[in-house]
Amino acid sequence: MIVIDQDGQSLGVLSRDQALYLAYDSGVDLVEVSGKAVPPVTKLIDSGKYQYEIQKREAKQQAHQKTGELKEIRLGLKIDNHDFDTKAKKSQSFLDDGNKVRVTVVLRGRENIFPERGYAMIVRFVEKVGARIDQEPNKMGNRISATLVKQTHAKDKDI
Repeated sequence: MIVIDQDGQSLGVLSRDQALYLAYDSGVDLVEVSGKAVPPVTKLIDSGKYQYEIQKREAKQQAHQKTGELKEIRLGLKIDNHDFDTKAKKSQSFLDDGNKVRVTVVLRGRENIFPERGYAMIVRFVEKVGARIDQEPNKMGNRISATLVKQTHAKDKDI
């Protein structure tokens, strides 16, 4: 295996026993950095410090990533036009922030015998928001839901 010391200098190809002796003699650990390489690459370092550096690097990468959350908008069949517009505007802001939006139409009582009205409500909502359906509307019990994502333009796909 190839052994690298704490300063980053290569000590060359050593046997496993020689590398372990060097690590014990230096008071550090022998850590395998690249096990898939032939021969494997190991490094003489303090493993606690090495783990801390890895965690710090991963935390920094996660801080720069923005993962889209799933927001939910709930509608009823008897919703007023102004309330409908307000919820559409709010979902548009969610989509602009990079989130997905789940639109759920709740059917109450006798409304359950008219599920097509719920599907029509979702289609109307999608047209109002100007989004794209990511997950097709499906009915579970007394709820019809679909997942929306931000609409991508045709000219953006060519680039």
